Amino acid sequence: MNFLPAGRRGPAVFQMTAMVDMVFILLTFFVMASRFNMPEKDFSTGAAEPSLAAGAAAEDFPAQIPIRVRRAGEAMSIAIGANPPVADLAALRAKLTEINMPAIGVLILADPALSVEQVASAVDAVLASPMQKVSLGMLETAEP
Repeated sequence: MNFLPAGRRGPAVFQMTAMVDMVFILLTFFVMASRFNMPEKDFSTGAAEPSLAAGAAAEDFPAQIPIRVRRAGEAMSIAIGANPPVADLAALRAKLTEINMPAIGVLILADPALSVEQVASAVDAVLASPMQKVSLGMLETAEP
């Protein structure tokens, strides 16, 4: 019994269009449904985030690290917590890099007599360190 038309004798033609459409639909589904779990990286440098300092835990520090920035003539006086003032913004960045606790916030208390550029440079120094949660506040003039 021959079910093919009389003029058509030979192998059947395979339709690829439906197969290609189905493959792309399945590919789209699996790409959209899958999760890509990769370690967080600093995309500007491609390096993985550094781990916590050895022996230090977040419980060892307060919820926020206060940084008092005061006017000292034409320069700034920068004190981290109850520590004595550091020399400059590079020392501030080095000290915060030493702490290396990105989950802890930094509260910059600025003297109202400082210029915007001086306060912005202090914020830039903090953001150049691993600390990424920064808050700004005004330093009360009665504070020591």
